[in-house]
Amino acid sequence: MTSWMPTLLRSQNIFESDLKVNLFKPQLRNGAQENWFGKWCKETVENAAIINFRLSDDEKDNVLATALQLVDEQVLYPIQELLGTWWAIIMKKQWMPNPLDDPHAMYCSSFVRCCYKEAGRDFLGQEISVSNTAPENIARAGIEAGAIEIYKP
Repeated sequence: MTSWMPTLLRSQNIFESDLKVNLFKPQLRNGAQENWFGKWCKETVENAAIINFRLSDDEKDNVLATALQLVDEQVLYPIQELLGTWWAIIMKKQWMPNPLDDPHAMYCSSFVRCCYKEAGRDFLGQEISVSNTAPENIARAGIEAGAIEIYKP
């Protein structure tokens, strides 16, 4: 497994919703985008946890198609929606729709959840609204499904 993983992690991109500001090169990227997997690392990927829900080839194609569609539609990153999710977590009402939901915006964990849901593999169900999906919800779903794969070179 580790023989192919370093190559995979150095060369693969991820789809995410992000807000990226570069003050030194006038650039603002807001929303759904494709980025290098290791952008959160200095030069190489040293450690990673991958949540592998073992999708079929058709499900993988549907997740990718949804991600590409959201990038093409230029779905934005919503700061205000994060506040709505924070409130839902505090009030223990994540199952309710986010009161600050913007239909043309998604933060990263709701972006991921939306892509999987469109592929027919909603790993959380109705107990958490898509617009209130937190990273912890995705991580817990991966742990409960035994889907966490650890990469260490």
